[in-house]
Amino acid sequence: MSTVATSMSEPDPAPLRKRAVRAVAWGYGGSLARMVVQIGAQAVLARLLGPQEFGVFAALMLLIGVSVLAADLVSAPVIQMQQLDAAALRFACAVQWSGSAVVALLSPASLPLFTQAFPQAAGLGWSLTMVAAGIFITGWGGVSLSLLRRELRYREIQLAQLSGYVIGYVVVAVPLALAGQHTHHVLVVAWLVQSTVSTALQYHWVRHPMAAGFRFDGWRHFLRYGAEVSVGNVANWLSTSVDRLLVARHAAPVDIGYYNTMLNLMSTPVHQLSSSLSTVAFSVSAQSDAAALRRGTVIYLHASTLLFGLLYGVFASAPELWVKLIYGPRWIDGAVYLTPFCVAAASFGLSAAANAVLTSGGSASSSAVSQMVTVVLVAALVATLVQTSAVWAAWGVAAVYLVRASLLAWLSLRRVGEGGRALLQTVGLPLLLVLGQVTLAHTAADALTLAGFGPWVSGALGLAGGLCAAVALIFLLRAVLLPEPSRDWIANAWRQLKRRRPTP
Repeated sequence: MSTVATSMSEPDPAPLRKRAVRAVAWGYGGSLARMVVQIGAQAVLARLLGPQEFGVFAALMLLIGVSVLAADLVSAPVIQMQQLDAAALRFACAVQWSGSAVVALLSPASLPLFTQAFPQAAGLGWSLTMVAAGIFITGWGGVSLSLLRRELRYREIQLAQLSGYVIGYVVVAVPLALAGQHTHHVLVVAWLVQSTVSTALQYHWVRHPMAAGFRFDGWRHFLRYGAEVSVGNVANWLSTSVDRLLVARHAAPVDIGYYNTMLNLMSTPVHQLSSSLSTVAFSVSAQSDAAALRRGTVIYLHASTLLFGLLYGVFASAPELWVKLIYGPRWIDGAVYLTPFCVAAASFGLSAAANAVLTSGGSASSSAVSQMVTVVLVAALVATLVQTSAVWAAWGVAAVYLVRASLLAWLSLRRVGEGGRALLQTVGLPLLLVLGQVTLAHTAADALTLAGFGPWVSGALGLAGGLCAAVALIFLLRAVLLPEPSRDWIANAWRQLKRRRPTP
């Protein structure tokens, strides 16, 4: 626990690089722990409550997501400001609490829409009341969360979020469902408890003064920058939701099931990985000098492209194998959706990395514009292509995401003084490498099938062969495939690792 005054006057003496590494480690560790708890808790609740109640809650979560994003005008300015004095902090509190209160009060106005969409669901008014309360509570803790991110204290952030989820869904929701409460209210109560616990813990670990005031000389820049980031976040939410709405309206029920299930499967890893890394990168970028920012941007974009490219190259190398393994043979017709959603997910990861660089340097408007253009393009393409098939709609989403990722990567590299050559080596060559990985895997699997091997063996061996070939090429052609900052970073990390080895 610390007060904000202490955190501003006595910053963490550890070097920024070490704090960033700790933050990334806690970010990934916490995300992994939340994924495990989430899968376990929701597996139990899904069996007890059924799909209809989860459908109502999913719709409420869409409202919650966009409401929380729209109310958040302070996190980016608080993290980015070089000097966060008492006046700025009071102004942040005033804006955050006022915005959250307004959005929370407007949330119940959506009751007619929910009543029309779910005429059989009882108690929707009570659910929206709880949602409004949770939105305000989450907003009330927004300043505390922003201060923790500013100080790279991701240990506390992850512990608060994990504790809130465990108490809300495991300690409260599961017993309620086991006691016979089989309505969506159980899930809404769980989310409300989660928000309350997480907010309380965040404030416990960074106790800023509970004072609000609108007298702040830099209020124009503060609000303009916060609004740009907020609009970009809302646009990003729209860009990841508009296709689902259009597919649900125009596609057949079975295709809707395939589309949403496969999209959720592919989007979960990239959202968990990129959210932790991007928030750390945002904080680090805001505190780095020009030279460090230039090298860090190249390394970050290149590592993101390789990480997400190789990861989703593994899924795209054997889509039927993965679908059978996870969902069983009844879902095999949904495997055709896996490859386009692999392209979309890998592109989303690269876009998240580029967004972190752009917003940390005050270029949030570029990110916001790209998000709005993405919404328009996805809506137009999906509305047209879904008339042919939902698979074509999935490929339309993948194409738009890939173009957006390339554009944002170019803008972020240009911001730090790099040009088209850096884009080719940082993004273009890794993507070509992944394309070769997938092509080789499919070719090998087809050859093994013709040789008489079974589909499981052929798919697994083809997948492994493509991945091994990609890793071998990275090692053999590292002078070409790895930018100089990435090679230097790897070499330095290797030297540090060797130094830490015990002497025999």
